[in-house]
Amino acid sequence: MEKILCSLVDVTKIPVCIYQDSKTFMYPSNITINPMFDSFQEHVINCGLLGQEIQLMNTNYFESFLSIPFVQHHQRHWLILGPIIYNPPTKERIARLLSNLNKSYLREEFEDYLMDLTVESSNQLIEIGQIAYYLVQGVELNIRKELKLVHQQEELEIEKQQSCYIANIRENNLYHHDPLLERRIYQLIEEGNVKEIIPYHQAFRNRDDFEYGLLSRTSELRSQKNTAIATITLATRAAIRGGAHPEDAYSLGDVMIQDLEDLTSIPKVIWFREKILYDFTELVRRYKKQRYSRKITQCQEFIYKHIYEPDLSVKLIADKLGLNPKYLSNLFKKEVGISISEYTQKLKVKEAKNMMLYFNRSVTEVCNSLHFSDQSYFIKVFKKHTKMTPREYIKKNQLDPY
Repeated sequence: MEKILCSLVDVTKIPVCIYQDSKTFMYPSNITINPMFDSFQEHVINCGLLGQEIQLMNTNYFESFLSIPFVQHHQRHWLILGPIIYNPPTKERIARLLSNLNKSYLREEFEDYLMDLTVESSNQLIEIGQIAYYLVQGVELNIRKELKLVHQQEELEIEKQQSCYIANIRENNLYHHDPLLERRIYQLIEEGNVKEIIPYHQAFRNRDDFEYGLLSRTSELRSQKNTAIATITLATRAAIRGGAHPEDAYSLGDVMIQDLEDLTSIPKVIWFREKILYDFTELVRRYKKQRYSRKITQCQEFIYKHIYEPDLSVKLIADKLGLNPKYLSNLFKKEVGISISEYTQKLKVKEAKNMMLYFNRSVTEVCNSLHFSDQSYFIKVFKKHTKMTPREYIKKNQLDPY
């Protein structure tokens, strides 16, 4: 099998990897490693390629992969094809990406890495994937059909989550006035919150007391398209604020406007408006996920998930992640540029803003929910990161349109 896979790689120039926990069999064995990572294994894990389903994935580094999970000898393996590249990026795009990641010093090395990648289409990657799977497992696999099934399952799961989330919003009467709810939608894009963005938007759109403005006197379809274009503009700005590279955000917006103009019915435009919100949110999510090393990403995710808990000490976080506290602190400061405690403070202040702006929580309620020792300390921390007191912040932002 090894000889056959090597022959396949020689012909197609597409790298093939069989991944099994800590063991990785790579063909060719001398593959060039993405300089953003210390090893191919770290690259694979960081990009989220070890999932339960088949994935055709584009990374933030202009690469593309095909990942196919399978079971052999009662153990889970992954057949991974790539990296390849669909369209070589310009040097300007590469420079901007590295600048955004604070890794401009890797420019020459990263450019050489991209130049070594095979330029191929997604269709060819899928075709080679089917051949490689047959060589490894001895059975045929219709990857296009499997990818379609995965997409359908994801849509059903999203629909289920949406129903639950909308019901929760209505049950708890989380509405305030419309500008704040609309502002919250773009806040979710900025956060990269793909789980909540669509159900929150649907709850907003399905309200009986709300209608979109008329943006065309001659055609309802044109009016809906103009509304969608306004959504693209605001979503682009929100994505950039959330950390997506401006060029990627603007490019996504340009493509969406072109796709939008091809639509010929109002229901399709209404559906497309949700796609706009989801795709921009997903863009931000991917940028946030791949900006730091896996350890730091795990640390940030732990802080985010437990931000409302009383104890978020460095020791607790390090213990949960199985790391030495001093090592974690030094690594976090090196990659993020601030300490874990300051990062936690900034995240708490961000949560405090959301609670006060979108859910009308009082300073006392926010202080207690986020476990500040007292109100004076909370106000001090809030002012440190926003240059204003909580009351000043609310007064300023309640009056401003988003």
